[in-house]
Amino acid sequence: MKTKNHRLTLLVTLIYSSLSSASFIDNQSERWIDNALSDQISLLSLTGDPKRHRTIPSIDSPKAQLGKLLFFSKIQSGNFDTACVSCHHPNLGGADALSIAIGVDTVNPNLLGPGREHRATADNYDGGPTMPRNVPTSFNLGFWDRHLFHDGRVEALLPVPFQHGAVGPISTPDSGQGIADPGAGANLSHAQAGFPVTPQEEMRGFSFAQGNTNQEIRDLIAQRLRGELEPLAVNHWPALFRQTYNSPDASLKEVINSDTIREALGDYMRSQSFVDNRWYRYIKGDKAALNLVEKRGALKFLSNNSEGGFNCQSCHQGDLMTDEGFHNIAVPQIGRGKGDGETGTNDFGRYRETSALRDAYAFRTPSLLNVEMTSPYGHSGAFSTLEDIIKHHMDPFYSGAFYTYDGPQPNIQLADQRSNTFEALWTMFFQQATGQSKLQSPYSYRQTDIEDLSAFLRSLTDPCTQDRACLEPWLVDDDIDPDGLRVYAVDKDLNPL
Repeated sequence: MKTKNHRLTLLVTLIYSSLSSASFIDNQSERWIDNALSDQISLLSLTGDPKRHRTIPSIDSPKAQLGKLLFFSKIQSGNFDTACVSCHHPNLGGADALSIAIGVDTVNPNLLGPGREHRATADNYDGGPTMPRNVPTSFNLGFWDRHLFHDGRVEALLPVPFQHGAVGPISTPDSGQGIADPGAGANLSHAQAGFPVTPQEEMRGFSFAQGNTNQEIRDLIAQRLRGELEPLAVNHWPALFRQTYNSPDASLKEVINSDTIREALGDYMRSQSFVDNRWYRYIKGDKAALNLVEKRGALKFLSNNSEGGFNCQSCHQGDLMTDEGFHNIAVPQIGRGKGDGETGTNDFGRYRETSALRDAYAFRTPSLLNVEMTSPYGHSGAFSTLEDIIKHHMDPFYSGAFYTYDGPQPNIQLADQRSNTFEALWTMFFQQATGQSKLQSPYSYRQTDIEDLSAFLRSLTDPCTQDRACLEPWLVDDDIDPDGLRVYAVDKDLNPL
């Protein structure tokens, strides 16, 4: 996948993209827009109720409560310096507010979000972030039915709607793409929960369990919780697991093992259901839930080009606002990458799993619920604002050609950004030309369109995600610290999160 010199094509694309015309939607009355939105909502079978037909555990359930304690503890980290919450804090939108995460070997393990830095004496230090990709939010994890992770490497092989992978087998990196993993667990969340502990740069570290298989690493973590691996000054895990699983007389190995750990973590993440937003209230009939700008944005989002819209719902479809598919939109490739390409700094996305050209540089369509709270955007966290990522969708060639990073990590790796990004762009161009892409860019647009669309996307925010008091059940303010290894999260100014 080498970059070729297509200057003439690029010039034509840039000239075309500079032309714009007002959407006729801008000139319509609010009543007309309400009627048009009602037609689209009916046509697309939107309900405003993504919980319908789903089983979502309560945060008050015993397993979710146990999972919460595990989520905030560094006990699963090889060197006791990282926890799940290090990259997925509820007060940071279920993510970390960074373009690309920093896992182990940080200057201050309790500092989350902007200001979190890799320790200069650590393995592979280069000043920038250590992980390859932006962190997906843990919010609403239980609503996915097909794939988890940006490249879909945890996959329901029988993706029955509303079942979250609970019907049929699941493939994982342990089994290989498309092959059932008998140890995956009961659903996609349980399967996913077994993998953050395995990569060196994420949680395992560079001295713990080197040369071990993924399952051997998980088994070592279970031994640690049972108190069998190394002495712990405090260890309430045996009592907590016995209580949660109502097994006072069972052996510790029966109640503390990789399966029960994954189950508890998965139930905590599935309990993070935040879907009370103004768009859903509008769908259910409250026409005052959105203002005129937001309504225009909604109509432009749902309508196709001939109707004055941008056909965003072709990928961001349904109540979850994702097709759970994979698409190449050529988000600029920044950071260390996944080891792909001549320099090893590229990331071929879903292609890494399938080796299919249609999947080259393709990444999973994110849900847009609470998208306001989950910046930066894109698989590499290349864009800091909703407006910028929308503009990129409108014209990836223009965006990629003139891209400059302005995100929260000034030392992020950018050496190969331009060449890697142009490989993705030309691959996207080929995919479009051969009918392998849904993206019909470049789109003619005005600044008003960007403002309308971004206003609509902000209407997808559940207010609970903006309110620490509302999020308190998913935090550990008053909970027992089972092992003295809790992450007491602070921001760059050392204020508690």
